[in-house]
Amino acid sequence: MVSTRRGPPGRAETDAARRTVDATVVARVAALPVAALAELRCAATWRTVQEILAARGRLAVEGRRLADELEPVIGAAGPGPARPALVALRRALYNARRPAGRAWPVELGPGLGPGLAPRVTAWLADLDRHDALVRQLPDLLDQESRGTHEALRRWVATDAFGYGVLQAGPAMSAALRRWLAAPPGSLPPRQVALRLTRYLARVVAKTSPHATFMMTALGRWDDDGEPVRWDGPWAWRSAVEPNVPLLLRLLTDLARDDDELAALFEVVPNPSLHEDDGRLWYVTGAEDAYHGVAASEPLRRLLRPPYDDLRTRAGGALGRLVGLGVLELRPPVADQAAAHLADLTDRLRTHPAGKALAAAWEALARYPRAVHVSEREALQRKVRSAFTELAGEGADRLPDRNLFYENAVLTTPGPRLGLAAWRPALDDLHTIADFAAVFDGDGLARLLAADLFAECFGAGAQVPLGRFHRTLAERTHRAAPGTPAGELHALMYPWQKRHPPGRTPAVPRLDELRDAREAALAAVRGLLPEAPAPEALTIDPAVLAGLAADRPAFVRPVGSLSCFVQTIGPPDGTPVRLVLNGLGPGYGAMRSRVHRLLRVAGVPAGDNRPLGTEHGVPVEITGLFGNNVNLRSPVAAREIGYPGVVPADPAAFGLRDLAVRHEPGTGLVLVHAGRGTRLRPVYTGMVAPLLLPRTARLLLQLFGDMPGAVTDLASVFSRPPESVPDRVERTARVSVGRVTVARAAWHVPVREIPRRGRGDSAASHLLALAAWFAEHALPERCFVSSSDPGAPIRERPRMMRFTKPTYLDLADPALVTLFDRGLDGGGSVIVFHEPLPDFEAAVDLGGEAAVAPGGENGAPGHREGGDPGHHRHVTEYVVEVGRA
Repeated sequence: MVSTRRGPPGRAETDAARRTVDATVVARVAALPVAALAELRCAATWRTVQEILAARGRLAVEGRRLADELEPVIGAAGPGPARPALVALRRALYNARRPAGRAWPVELGPGLGPGLAPRVTAWLADLDRHDALVRQLPDLLDQESRGTHEALRRWVATDAFGYGVLQAGPAMSAALRRWLAAPPGSLPPRQVALRLTRYLARVVAKTSPHATFMMTALGRWDDDGEPVRWDGPWAWRSAVEPNVPLLLRLLTDLARDDDELAALFEVVPNPSLHEDDGRLWYVTGAEDAYHGVAASEPLRRLLRPPYDDLRTRAGGALGRLVGLGVLELRPPVADQAAAHLADLTDRLRTHPAGKALAAAWEALARYPRAVHVSEREALQRKVRSAFTELAGEGADRLPDRNLFYENAVLTTPGPRLGLAAWRPALDDLHTIADFAAVFDGDGLARLLAADLFAECFGAGAQVPLGRFHRTLAERTHRAAPGTPAGELHALMYPWQKRHPPGRTPAVPRLDELRDAREAALAAVRGLLPEAPAPEALTIDPAVLAGLAADRPAFVRPVGSLSCFVQTIGPPDGTPVRLVLNGLGPGYGAMRSRVHRLLRVAGVPAGDNRPLGTEHGVPVEITGLFGNNVNLRSPVAAREIGYPGVVPADPAAFGLRDLAVRHEPGTGLVLVHAGRGTRLRPVYTGMVAPLLLPRTARLLLQLFGDMPGAVTDLASVFSRPPESVPDRVERTARVSVGRVTVARAAWHVPVREIPRRGRGDSAASHLLALAAWFAEHALPERCFVSSSDPGAPIRERPRMMRFTKPTYLDLADPALVTLFDRGLDGGGSVIVFHEPLPDFEAAVDLGGEAAVAPGGENGAPGHREGGDPGHHRHVTEYVVEVGRA
């Protein structure tokens, strides 16, 4: 860890001196440079659209001015044949339309006088130019759109793109290869072009984690004054891992009917199994609660090792006990093994399954070195064949893709960040994290759980974790809202029910927390001006720190948080300005994932620094819980042996080894039941804690230090509509010191957005959309997401897929089409976000190894050339801030 305190200690030392930042920074780099999207813009078309809109503005202003000046002329004309024509001319000018008939200029021109007539003539000439541009627009758009296909072809022929699409969408990959195999100049099918553009926008505009669409690296802090330094040229390599949860499931299923394979599995008691009050209690890997069975002496005998007789005993005693969950058959490889296929191939080399495992291992070992997409596809088929052999009769249930996963890591050094230039922004990140603590309910949940424990077991008592777990479930599951137990349940399971309206006298600390949240929100919102919102607003970090200092004593910041940030402005700007994209779990979570990927790819990564023991011995929950993104390098020396998990440490602490102790003045602590050692559970997987099994969540929420449902800071620091607005509502960009916490955004009812109707041309729709954007001052390039204000909490998981922003550029007709089509499948409100940082602030990585030197099947490859824009990539840094 690196201290961020500046200067000698003073009166403010109590908090500032404890602030730290992890010495390692994770860099996430978009695989392709921003130049790729720039080349897909129809620049001439967009200039023409702008000219048309500017002409319409001039025509409207000047036309109404001329119409007003015609009033006295019409009055002076009196009754006669000229009057109707003058009235028609005035109406046409006012509405910016061409006068009907022959009213102008032959009959009326001389009567308007020398001052008005030339201006009307000029206005009509401007109208003619406008109409000519409108007539030319469809052909220009069509011609330029066709011209962008060559640029699209160059960029989608790159390695990074082709490999990523092969993993993300095999059908799309096949369509791409058919196009690349066609003669140069061939146009792709329209739907193929649209989907390729959508993928390309994803690869360029965001740090998408899928396959080779993004490269990751480990960087570090430096003492020199350069804010960001990349030493190019840079290069990358694939890190390929099998779908480990699927692989272990296939082997486990196979072992049920294969005694030879089952003999290689280790039989162990469920690590949560313990006897209490005459019953055996345990949870399973996919548990919801503890189960209990009568602890009879015959059952006790069956559960004593060795278990060799259970394997051969008639009647299937082992199968029944495993099915019951009191015993586990552990596959012969740890969840966090360094090389699963290599280990399994070695262990099962005498078994028929070993041949399939070896084939999969050999194919995946070759995969990162395979250059052509067709070669990689052939290796994919070999992996599928091996998995099909393992699956046996269940082969039809294999997923269509993701039998293995590919990630990309940089093989060249990661960035060096100048600590002096970053320090002011890092201080602001600490302040923001401290302030956000009031919106996390885990602190109050710990207090309510401690109260319930003292009520049930007595202050200062110690009980087994399983007993505490069962008591907690019994007392909270059906507890009435507004009671301490009911509110504890709501804090631990916020998606199941809402807090009841009004006060809760039985839980005064809950009211205290709500008051603190409301006060914090009111104070921040009080700093925001009412509509119309300004373009930007900056909050003094000292003001935010003062608000954090007023929170209840039981609210404490999480000890370590990952801050996902991007730099704003030129990379040589000092000090650095940041935009905060989000907060996530700390304690080396991102670092540990990238550290493992580097090792998988064979890139030197050094040691992954372990956690300290100052707040208890860290014990890591290492399970995969069904997802490969939970594979990582360890950060703790000890593991918690969780049900359904194969630990790497044979001496891992089982759940049965854990106890809960009440310490007056401290609350609840997790200890080793036999030794009394204080333990600190840690989880550094990439799956959200809310998606973990119930007991794992309980361990982290009550005894660990993990952010709960991380607060959407943009909604705190801005004022998004709480219901579907009647019109476009804009929220300002808000910064805390040097860190932007909320981008400027426009919240729009989906019904207000111009749609392309049946029979409308692409040009007419583009004009209507561009005019609407201009009317509401929306940026022509932006990120678009969807929301459903006021939706019940239970609906929010469904809405999560709409909230991920997608890139939109009005000068890219394919993106405009995708945007229009996407409006049918989202929420009731569309949110447009300013592109911050803009592409001009993308990081220059200085090199030309990010894309392929050539394609296959004669397709033109692409190498980043001398244009500086070809070196600039969207880059996000994961900075871990904490407290010593």
